[in-house]
Amino acid sequence: MRASFSRDEMISATTAAKNFGKVVADLAEHKRDKTAVVRNNEITAVILPVAEYEYMADIVEFVEHLEIYDLVTSRGKNHGDRIPLDTLLQEEGIAL
Repeated sequence: MRASFSRDEMISATTAAKNFGKVVADLAEHKRDKTAVVRNNEITAVILPVAEYEYMADIVEFVEHLEIYDLVTSRGKNHGDRIPLDTLLQEEGIAL
């Protein structure tokens, strides 16, 4: 799912730089929910109120915990099977 922005939520990078204080104030005063910064006709950044960012970070952390739980419970069912460390690291995309 991609985020969508209304026309009034998008501003150019130049405008954002020149009016950063107003952009932040509008977010703090709930005049806007988010602001997309556009550079060369592409959205390059999104500015959010800190509460919204923290909420999103909490969701990401919760999903990570669910993934770990699923991994542990699926491996628990095969408790007699041993997995070599190299295989585990490769499965998880971890290079040493």
